[in-house]
Amino acid sequence: MGKTMTIPAAASAAQPSRVQRSDRLFYVIAASLMLVSTAEGFRNFYLHGRAPWGSMTAQIMPLIVAHGLAMSGWVVLFLVQCLLIRTGQRRLHLAIGPLGGVLAGAIVILGPIVAALSARFSPQLYADLGGARSFLASMWIQMLAFGTFVGLGLAYRRRPEVHRPMLLMATLSIQSGALGRCPYIEDIAAMAPLYVWGPVLIFGGLLFLLQWALSRTVNRWYLLGYAGIVFTAFVAVGVGSSTLWNRMVSAIVP
Repeated sequence: MGKTMTIPAAASAAQPSRVQRSDRLFYVIAASLMLVSTAEGFRNFYLHGRAPWGSMTAQIMPLIVAHGLAMSGWVVLFLVQCLLIRTGQRRLHLAIGPLGGVLAGAIVILGPIVAALSARFSPQLYADLGGARSFLASMWIQMLAFGTFVGLGLAYRRRPEVHRPMLLMATLSIQSGALGRCPYIEDIAAMAPLYVWGPVLIFGGLLFLLQWALSRTVNRWYLLGYAGIVFTAFVAVGVGSSTLWNRMVSAIVP
């Protein structure tokens, strides 16, 4: 009799709590929304091999394609990983985790290179975003933020309550390009002084409200990560408009 009583108890203890279930659902929804925004923002790239504004910078087309595929692959993988945790397939989640490290490394390396060369060869593309030099500051600092969040996520991979928000913040931090090219949002991305950071901050704030609505709890790690993105945005704006920065990058963007 004692044995028959302990088996259900053990099984019950292994079941995720209501907060855990709602948290896992939140990450699936957030990752799905990011994938939708990526597909919409870069549909010309996927369907026609063109940048959203027309032709890609011819001098660096292979780098742009590689960078775009790495960024898209990261967003797809993030959704897949969230779905695996949601469906209880933790072993598979861990097995394909290293692929995320490879994609993150490619993004961190290619991102600054593509941004610098694009600003140099096609500075006119960024006239509505505060100029090519300001754009370059945002992109380089964005890559730094992405790499930092990924690093934190990997460092705390054994603590899901930290691991998941940090990787979500990493994915959110690189959504500026996709969000800024979506209908009805692109005008916000061209508004001074935040430019491309505006849609990211709004989207991140809405995701926080969604998580709270699902779990009825405040995720402090999400808030800390989001505060980091807010801080990053204002640092990027300040650096991009500074005289020192403009002098430093004058050799890259005349």
